[in-house]
Amino acid sequence: MPSRLLIVDDDPDLLVILPQAIQLRIPDSVIDTAPSAQMALERIKVVDYDAIVTDIKMPGMDGLALMQEIRQIRPSTPTLLMTAHGEHDLAVKSLESGAYAFLQKPLDRAFLLAWLKRAIELRQLSRALEESEARFRILTDAAFEAIALTENGHVLDVNQAFVSLFGYEREEAIGMTPSSFHPPEFRDVARRMNLSGVETRYEAVCLKKNGLMFRAEIRGRAVPYRGRTVRVTALHPLTGMTQDA
Repeated sequence: MPSRLLIVDDDPDLLVILPQAIQLRIPDSVIDTAPSAQMALERIKVVDYDAIVTDIKMPGMDGLALMQEIRQIRPSTPTLLMTAHGEHDLAVKSLESGAYAFLQKPLDRAFLLAWLKRAIELRQLSRALEESEARFRILTDAAFEAIALTENGHVLDVNQAFVSLFGYEREEAIGMTPSSFHPPEFRDVARRMNLSGVETRYEAVCLKKNGLMFRAEIRGRAVPYRGRTVRVTALHPLTGMTQDA
């Protein structure tokens, strides 16, 4: 996938030379330029860049202020700051403010390209993860069964079917223990099954927020998620049991 980059600087010569240098080493890159922070913001609102390289010292809005705007509009986009003023305090302030890298002019092109490639890779990986999670959300919310995602005995997320079945809003359910959705006599087995590292399938009585109970078939399995292991549990209500707790 071609990488999309934005370079922001009030030096017109740099806006010609730097894109040429980058495209020699990253030939599939598409590079936009902006001579001011204000023009850069207009582009950033429209385009989700893989990385942004901006000068700090510019007329009007400077690079630090621009970066704060970027963090509001595109919080996942790495921003590399560059300046001819290599003060230590400025470098520290830039990095503490969220800059991905601090580059001093005259630019060491090898150094710039190394940081830029890492920034592009980071953004493309995070975008892939965001898209994967969006697909997961669409699929789980479209599912007819109630689904809960848990880790270490606490709910990370639930789908819309779970919300409708149990009567808890998603924000309420997140952070609860899976055993909370069962009456006391079923909580121990629910806890053990949820913490199991193997695939499980069993029946148990579940407890809604309004106190009504129902019997359900519950299936769970461990799956990889963001480099760790979490548990996906699906609940299928069975007919024949609905009563007050």
